[in-house]
Amino acid sequence: MIQEIENISSMVDGEGDSAEHAKAILSDALLQQKWKRYHLTRDLMRNDMSSDINFDVSSRIAKALENEMPIVAPKPSWRDLPVVSAVIPIVKQSSQLAMVACVTAMVIFGYQTYNQPEITQPFTTAPPVIGPQGGLAPVSLQQTRNLEEDRLERLLEQRKQINALIEDHQRQLKFKQVPEIVKDAQEPR
Repeated sequence: MIQEIENISSMVDGEGDSAEHAKAILSDALLQQKWKRYHLTRDLMRNDMSSDINFDVSSRIAKALENEMPIVAPKPSWRDLPVVSAVIPIVKQSSQLAMVACVTAMVIFGYQTYNQPEITQPFTTAPPVIGPQGGLAPVSLQQTRNLEEDRLERLLEQRKQINALIEDHQRQLKFKQVPEIVKDAQEPR
């Protein structure tokens, strides 16, 4: 077989001209295919291609495809949709910004809450008391006690007002019921 292929190659190159070789090529389909391919290759290398080339490889491609395994494309998920893939980064950024805003608000609120002076400690910025010789009088706790007593008095006054309103409401309810009782008493039975 190798000798016949070499004979075909030499005939294509114009070196061999034997009638026996030509008969062998015409009788074998494999050698005919080689003959066609060698001539096509020669014409390509010499830039001698004609416009009416009849080069059919479809039968070989069909045979190769029969032996191939089918390729199964993966099913697209909802994350592969173009709308979702565009929205996910925006949602991530928005959630990050929301977290930063919450943390910032908590820091500001905490700073303002813990840095306020307590109401029960008046005059926390007063200088230390030197004593009677230094010209400053000792600080009295009377003012703090007065604040607590004022709060207590306000609370008691509010409770008295609430109790008076409740009593007034109950009296009005009784007065509304009196005409109904009188009406029921006047009707004959």
